[in-house]
Amino acid sequence: MITLRANFHSLIVPLIAVLVACSDGTHDKPTATAVGAASSGAYLAMARGQIDVEGGLVRVVAARDGRVAEVNVEEGETVKQGDALALLDQRQARIGVGIAQASFAQAQAQVDVLKARLRPAQMQSARAAEAAAAGAATGQSADDASAALAVLKAEIGAGDAAVRLAREHLDAAHAELDAAAISAPTAGRIVRRSVHVGDVLSAQSPTELFQLLPDRPLIVRAELNEAYVDLVKPGMQAEVVRDSDQGSAVSARVLRVGEVFGPSRLTDDPVERAGAHDVECVLLLEHPDFRIGQRVLVRFKR
Repeated sequence: MITLRANFHSLIVPLIAVLVACSDGTHDKPTATAVGAASSGAYLAMARGQIDVEGGLVRVVAARDGRVAEVNVEEGETVKQGDALALLDQRQARIGVGIAQASFAQAQAQVDVLKARLRPAQMQSARAAEAAAAGAATGQSADDASAALAVLKAEIGAGDAAVRLAREHLDAAHAELDAAAISAPTAGRIVRRSVHVGDVLSAQSPTELFQLLPDRPLIVRAELNEAYVDLVKPGMQAEVVRDSDQGSAVSARVLRVGEVFGPSRLTDDPVERAGAHDVECVLLLEHPDFRIGQRVLVRFKR
C-alpha cells in the first residue's frame, strides 16, 4: 500500500506542474482549437491576426500605353503625393500637343479676323438704314447691309465654337502628355518596384509598376471566433504579439467588428479552415512595430 501511494504521488506531482505551466499567462499562445478562447483571467478572448494598413497597399499602374523612358525611385524611398515615379516616352504626346496648339491658334485667329469686321459692318448697316429712312438710298441696300451683318455674327458664333473645340483638343493633348508621367497617388514609401527602363506597358492589361505603403495607420485584421464575437466591442483595448508569442506586447484598440461570418484565412489546417466560423475584427495599432502581412496574436483585455 505504501509503495502504491508513493507511485501515485510520483505521478501526480509532475502532472500538477504541467497543468500549472500551461495555465501560466506566459504560455497562452492559442492552439488550433483554442484560438478565440481566453487563456487566462486577464483576457476575454484571443484571435489570430495579420498586420495591414488602413485602405491596403496601393498598386501603381500605367494609365496609358507606352515605353518606359525613366524610373525615378527605388524600393525604400519615401515619396509625396504627385511625385513622378516613372516617365513614359513623351515624343508622340508632345507632337499631339503641338498640333492641338496650332489648331487652337488658327481657330482663334480666324475669330479675331471676323470680329475685326464686326464694328464696320454694324456701322454700315446703321448708315444704310438711316439713308433708306431719309430716302437717300433704297430699302434693298439697307436690307443687304443688315443681312451681311447677320451673316458676320453667325460666322463669329461658329468661330467661337471652333475655338472652344480646339481648346478641348488642346486640353486632351495636355492630359495625354501628363499621363505619360506616372505619379504617386498618395504619400508613402515604395515597398516594391517592378518596372524598368525600356519596358513596354499596356493599359488594356495593366501591370503593377510600384507597390506603395501609404502614410496611413497600421491595423490588425483579426479573426474573431463566433463564440466571442458578441463580447468584443469597438473601443475595447487589446494586446498584439507575434504569432510565436515572443517579444513585447503592443497596445491596440478595436475599431470595428464585422457583420459577416466566414471561414478562417489565417490557419494552415484545411480541416480547421473549413470548420471555423469567424468574423473580422479590425484593431488600430497604437505603437506600430510590425510589418505588413505579419502574423500576430491578439489578446482582448477584460
